[in-house]
Amino acid sequence: MKAAFVIGALLMSSVFVFAQDTAARQKLKLPQPAPLVVTKPFADNGTLVMNINVGEVRVVRSDVDKTIRLSIDSKIFYDDATVKSWVRRFDVAGSRASIDLRLPGHGNQHHGGPEITMSVPAQTDVKLDLGVGELTVKGVEGNKDLHVGIGEMNVGVADATKYHEIQTSSKLGEADDNTSSQHSNGFFPKTHRTSAQGMYKIHATVGIGQVNINQD
Repeated sequence: MKAAFVIGALLMSSVFVFAQDTAARQKLKLPQPAPLVVTKPFADNGTLVMNINVGEVRVVRSDVDKTIRLSIDSKIFYDDATVKSWVRRFDVAGSRASIDLRLPGHGNQHHGGPEITMSVPAQTDVKLDLGVGELTVKGVEGNKDLHVGIGEMNVGVADATKYHEIQTSSKLGEADDNTSSQHSNGFFPKTHRTSAQGMYKIHATVGIGQVNINQD
């Protein structure tokens, strides 16, 4: 619990620093940088494979049919070429989208880290690896294989009966599955729920930090 508390304190300090920077920017009425947005055609029931070194990442349901959209909000001004260089790969081949991002560090004394939003079709399998940061997956139905090295993960599930297996674990921190009222913390916490029903599986792991499965 102490380690989890320290991790939480570090994450909160990054949020506090970013809030201070945002307030100062608003007070001075400085313009906000425009996010980089890349959109490609992408069919339902596809698979997103994504690797990110650091950042605040959200995977959400797209409001446009049969498209996948990447949005990067840098929070501070970079030239267009620099922001585009963070996208090492964004390929769509048939029903598979492969994305590789390499971003600057997750916040410092001047600003918070970039925010990444992936908008995908409502039914999409997601395989995602985030090195350091916060991952949120919400409003997307399908298989999920998710990992965060250090940080926090929140996964929303609209209908738990559609998942025959939901498994979470951490090496140090907390693991919660609120769809089955399971909670574990400390060293190597984990939750595991199986059902004869459902066609999907969730495997969500965090190296150090917290993983939560929540009812959407």
